[in-house]
Amino acid sequence: MRIAALYDIHANLPALEATLQAARKSGADKVVLGGDIAAGPLPADALDILIALGDWVVAIQGPADRAVVDCYDRLMAGRLDETKAFDPLVRWAAGRISRHQRDYLHALPADIRFLMQDLGEVYFYHSLSDGGEPPARLPRGDEVIVAGSGHSQGEEYRDSHRLVHPGSVGMPDGDLPGAYWALLGEHVEFLRTEYDYGHAARRIVRCGMPDAKAWADRYVLGAAARS
Repeated sequence: MRIAALYDIHANLPALEATLQAARKSGADKVVLGGDIAAGPLPADALDILIALGDWVVAIQGPADRAVVDCYDRLMAGRLDETKAFDPLVRWAAGRISRHQRDYLHALPADIRFLMQDLGEVYFYHSLSDGGEPPARLPRGDEVIVAGSGHSQGEEYRDSHRLVHPGSVGMPDGDLPGAYWALLGEHVEFLRTEYDYGHAARRIVRCGMPDAKAWADRYVLGAAARS
């Protein structure tokens, strides 16, 4: 079994599309979305694609997903003043998703576990420090744990656990532009998928999100914009 771990998409649709295509080509049997899916420039389109992929994609809920749901509910209830406290990316996403998409995000579990032939039990969490609290079902053995770590990519060993940090698809923290993710199978591969950054940046700017150009310069163009 091969599992593609796609974390912190943040509604960066061009990066998501490129990474899903790369995951298909890699022979991934399953895609695990590691949370913080919708808080970003193109939330409705990103969720449409993911929901349409059916059982090939499973997802866990991140704190930004919970915030989008909470903000959506307040918007629908007409409690507009209360939405001002949310992050701008959250408010933008909450105002553009459908009720069906809201329900999808709301129903996501906090963690997912797979038994893999080569790696053994693999636990997927959004992170190991969500709001300062550890996950409720942290394993006690030497299992592999996949969890975000500030959108960075790499691995470490902690308390007998092998921690895999896939990086971020949509808001990467790397020296090079691209969508960062991991492929788990016989071993763990850390990958970076390139895409048309200029086209993606223009697409994001056209969406109308506040500060969209600055967001695209930082998270899409990245090192390319600084070179």
